[in-house]
Amino acid sequence: MSGSLAVVLGTGRMAGGFVAPMLREAGWRSLLIGRDRRVVEAVSARGGIWVRLGTNKARWTDHVAAATWDEPVLARAIGEAELIATAVGPAALKHVGRALAPHVAARLERGTRDVTILTFENHRRAPELLASGMLAACSSLAPALGSRIRIAGVAVWRAIARRSLTDEGVLYEADDVDDAYVDGLALVRGRPPLDGSLPGLQPVVPFDDAMVEKLWLFSAGHAAAAWLGWHAGHETIDAAMRDPVILDVVTRVVAESALALESQRAHRPVACNRPMRTASWILQRYADPALGDPVSRVGREPRRKLAADDRLVGPALACLAEGIRPDGLARAIAAGLRYAEPGDLQAVDLQREIALLGAVEVLADVSGVAACDELTRLVVAELGAAEHSVAV
Repeated sequence: MSGSLAVVLGTGRMAGGFVAPMLREAGWRSLLIGRDRRVVEAVSARGGIWVRLGTNKARWTDHVAAATWDEPVLARAIGEAELIATAVGPAALKHVGRALAPHVAARLERGTRDVTILTFENHRRAPELLASGMLAACSSLAPALGSRIRIAGVAVWRAIARRSLTDEGVLYEADDVDDAYVDGLALVRGRPPLDGSLPGLQPVVPFDDAMVEKLWLFSAGHAAAAWLGWHAGHETIDAAMRDPVILDVVTRVVAESALALESQRAHRPVACNRPMRTASWILQRYADPALGDPVSRVGREPRRKLAADDRLVGPALACLAEGIRPDGLARAIAAGLRYAEPGDLQAVDLQREIALLGAVEVLADVSGVAACDELTRLVVAELGAAEHSVAV
């Protein structure tokens, strides 16, 4: 499969900080599709990207091309590609599905090979969101979904802090964690990646357990550090983790999330036998100064991150079901409800809703948690404590 082409929809942190390097290590070529013409031109001019992992020296990843969505090369590439991947963020998946659908339909009409699409998104329903966008644009694709069109989620543990334009090209900075899991049930044996052509992706069944593990064990504490760090005036996650008050809360969030995951595994044993990541390993990653992850990046889109099936409310409810009081998670949820980064449209809109309707009603709308629920009571208490501390 050496030299096979993968079309990667996205030029952002995940696309360049994990997907393209992973593909290149396996001998693939990548075509990144993006909207920022400066990034596209910089990648195209040099035929590759720079990737710095941790404290290591930046390494060159070659055989990476780039194009914008309106270039003719996109249609040709989708017709030829062995693999299509998305790395655009969950909020953009429906829009990307609508843009992708006509190209996939044209490929199938020509009788070209079936289509495999991998969603490198930190979301449990990423394939469904992409598929809904595709069907909205081309309802004729419905019979092909699940047969000729296979869409599989991928859970990636790498944290990619930034993408920057330099004099030498586009640079992506990330930690050096390689763990990535793909939905084994959504794919076809003998076809990528189940044919062994992408050893960087480990097939797992059921996939949702792998995504829940990533969201609850890693993303929960990450979001907590970001929101609490933003309120305390810190610019990066590692700076927030040096704050003893924030460190204490984040440590509790990780511990509570681990208890929630353990209870879930006890009630419904998972098919895989992977040991859970330790709290110390997770906390060390947050505190890594080499990454310097901005709190505004990690904390963005609070509405999505406060959803019932995401990283904070899910483990909090699981704790309460086991008789465990999730004080750390409740404080993190309260911090997310108060997160008001001016450059984050979702955060700004959330603050407007809270000012109009109140935190309890907004929490119920965003998270599906009723006003009479114990979790609501805990979050409201944390919101009151936060307002009192600001007033004092």
